[in-house]
Amino acid sequence: MARPGRPKKNSDNIENSLETKVTKKSKVKKDDKSIDAKIKEAQNSEKKEYFIVDKRILPSSIKNVLLVNDLVQNEKLSKYEAIKKVGLSRSTYYKYKDYIKPFFEGGQEKVFSIHLALKDEPGILARILDVIASHDMNILTIIQNISIDGIGRATISVQTTQNTLRKVEGVLELISEIEGVKELRIIGSN
Repeated sequence: MARPGRPKKNSDNIENSLETKVTKKSKVKKDDKSIDAKIKEAQNSEKKEYFIVDKRILPSSIKNVLLVNDLVQNEKLSKYEAIKKVGLSRSTYYKYKDYIKPFFEGGQEKVFSIHLALKDEPGILARILDVIASHDMNILTIIQNISIDGIGRATISVQTTQNTLRKVEGVLELISEIEGVKELRIIGSN
């Protein structure tokens, strides 16, 4: 006799329960297959993707390729001399040389965007804009969002010329030191 409040077990309930478990397992396997397919696709992808990466996390071989390129361009050394001076293997240099470019390299003018998280206090954004303007960089756009939990987000698009291009790192360092700047990221450049 069945106990009150509990359904009577029968073979239909057991079969339904097993069917549900099998369906859940096959769904998990399908999800695993789609994740595996995505990973394989990403690893075999030939399309170009660009990232802005902090130089401090790069392996030394990549940093050395940058150093060789800098010596060739600025010190007028031959590639052979620069590779030898840095102590890099030629195969490593030639493997990566065409894929590594400094953020500032290229044309006469650059436009880049700075994404900021700022403490919600009067004058912080004004101090940031003063730093940019004092280094002769042209501010193209400013987008400021409403603060949430005391933190406001802003994006500033800045245009530099060839003369001001090398000042960018110093300007970013000065901005990051302003009291109330919680986060600073470069989110794009032309």
